[in-house]
Amino acid sequence: MSAKPTLFVTGASSFVGAHFCRLAALRGFTVRGLWRNTPFSLPGVESVRGGLETIEDPGADVVVHLAAKVMADDAREQNRAMLDRVLAWRKPVVYASSTMVHWPLKTAYAESRREDEARVANSGLDYVILRPCAPYGPRLVGHTPAHKESFHTLVDWVKRLPAVPVVGDGRYRRQPVHVDDFNGALLALLERGRWRGAFDAGGPDPLTMRQVIAILGGHAGRWVTPRLRIPARAAWLASHAVPNMRPELVRTFAMDDAVDPEPLRAASGVVPRTFEVGSLDLF
Repeated sequence: MSAKPTLFVTGASSFVGAHFCRLAALRGFTVRGLWRNTPFSLPGVESVRGGLETIEDPGADVVVHLAAKVMADDAREQNRAMLDRVLAWRKPVVYASSTMVHWPLKTAYAESRREDEARVANSGLDYVILRPCAPYGPRLVGHTPAHKESFHTLVDWVKRLPAVPVVGDGRYRRQPVHVDDFNGALLALLERGRWRGAFDAGGPDPLTMRQVIAILGGHAGRWVTPRLRIPARAAWLASHAVPNMRPELVRTFAMDDAVDPEPLRAASGVVPRTFEVGSLDLF
């Protein structure tokens, strides 16, 4: 395999996928980006329209599997079918999982991620598994993903609302990772030929939701940002009436999601930026 393999990217029109394709092309990779419903066009990236089931041959050295269903009722089945297709191509695969695989609360989405990680690891193929923790980053000019990135929504709330809604007490922790640090680490692993591993991807330090809102408020010039506390049970009950919102995922909002970024930093050489610095890209 060459130092710069050709990449076939599923989920290329998603927030993370589009940023990955852009960065990979800038770093000299040949990139083919698959999309189904959201128009997708980036400089230096070949746009491939269709579903995974329509692709007989990805025409690439490595498959970067970023596509996933989260909110659909049959998300587990859809994710399994997509991975079936990817593994059938018998190409080295990069699989984007989720830090939810570590959480004690079992959800269908987390269970499907655990199952798929095991299937990738036991496939006999070269593989890398990366689990991003709360990826964030700037909007791409001219690209609108089908699902609005959660940090963009949070910034809009910080800028416009008199008080920012927070589920629970806001003391639960996240370790947001800048999308370019996540994707940069992934590309560095490919450039270094680092296969057969699974890594968590997060920022250098865990932050409570209160701290996240305070940092964003500071960037927006709101040095004191009021919070509107929503009891976790009330949020769970309300989610039953919200389209495309799964109550089982709402139950995870108030859980800690802190990871160890050191193994990925050591393997890739990419040092993740702090949220204080990286979140400036959201404004």
